[in-house]
Amino acid sequence: MLTDTQKKALDQSIYDYLAIHHPSVASVLASSTDTVTIPAADAPPPPPGPTLLEKKWSSVLRLQKKVLDLEAQMKRSGVGMKGAGGTLQAGKMLPAFDQPPKQSRGHRGGGITSCAIHPTHNTIATSGEDGAVKIWEWETGEFLQTLKGHTGGVQDVAFSGSGHMLASSSADLTIKLWDPEKNYQCVKTLRGHSHNISRVRFIAPNDDHLVSCSRDNTVKFWEASTGFCTHTVEEHEGWVRALAVRSDGTEFASGGNDSYINVYKISSKEITTTLSGHDHIVTSLAYPPLPPASKSPDPATLNLLISASRDKTVRLWDTQTGSNLHTFTDHDNWVRDVIIHRSRNYAISVSDDKSIIIWDLKNKRKLRKCEDAHGHFVTCIAMHSSRMILTTGGVDNVMKSWVVK
Repeated sequence: MLTDTQKKALDQSIYDYLAIHHPSVASVLASSTDTVTIPAADAPPPPPGPTLLEKKWSSVLRLQKKVLDLEAQMKRSGVGMKGAGGTLQAGKMLPAFDQPPKQSRGHRGGGITSCAIHPTHNTIATSGEDGAVKIWEWETGEFLQTLKGHTGGVQDVAFSGSGHMLASSSADLTIKLWDPEKNYQCVKTLRGHSHNISRVRFIAPNDDHLVSCSRDNTVKFWEASTGFCTHTVEEHEGWVRALAVRSDGTEFASGGNDSYINVYKISSKEITTTLSGHDHIVTSLAYPPLPPASKSPDPATLNLLISASRDKTVRLWDTQTGSNLHTFTDHDNWVRDVIIHRSRNYAISVSDDKSIIIWDLKNKRKLRKCEDAHGHFVTCIAMHSSRMILTTGGVDNVMKSWVVK
């Protein structure tokens, strides 16, 4: 599915090609659409060589060959491209730190704060302390557009489960909703927090409800269609920095400066468990993604939650019993962000020690570490639920897309 910008670029490249090879057909196309720009009569002729359409076609052929090569490689290694449910099997599919990542630059100032991968489009969204939200193409790392509207540093970005909406939260006290199908037009601005908004997440299974947390010590629930705040939770004793929503939409967790993690039932907004163990600020929380429809989840991962903290640790929790299942201690500085791999067998964290670490959750050990992953603190990480895409961002204002295999 193409965005409006991609559709316009495709129309223009087709017109440019036809204008050179089939002028009469090009004139028909120009009269039937308003998305192409017709050069002035006195405009210089196009330079010799392949047109944009021909270049795009060549890149498609190269991509097709790459896919065939990957399929052959996976077949040789015994990994199927599709499982019974028609989705990419989880396998290991972990970042290969022995291969250089694609690098994208565009943010300025204090660094990239968050990154999110669109569930169906080939795009990544990043937010920065420069007040910008930027959209990139994940395959090439090409910059696509900047979303302007926030007047303060943007702290977080999150796509809805269907990809029909992108949410961003900012130090300007607002949450903005952007529509990818309308060239990321801002369709709603949510106001109600009285301080910096640290995180925003959509609540499964639909796109119409969100939850956010803030330096005003609160967690707020929102209705996207109206922009109204429907509920406020005031259970923390300080800045609420971290937020996660369980994939089935039944539970959420929050953490922050008071070092506690509160687990709530979404239906009642009441605390069911308080997790204590960190001795510094809780910076990130993550639930495991849903397993494929054809596969029942491992009972051991049903109530799993993972947390990262400025105490340099990553902790594994059982939200039903409140027990700390394990503490990982291999980072040498604040841990900024953590995610759980789609297989539910691994976690990946990033830190101010500039590293990325992959954790083996079953065997409770460090599996792989990438030293100096960025030139400065690594602030955020995101992984696609089914495609082989993993991206990180840092204070160095660089977004990196890592090879996954």
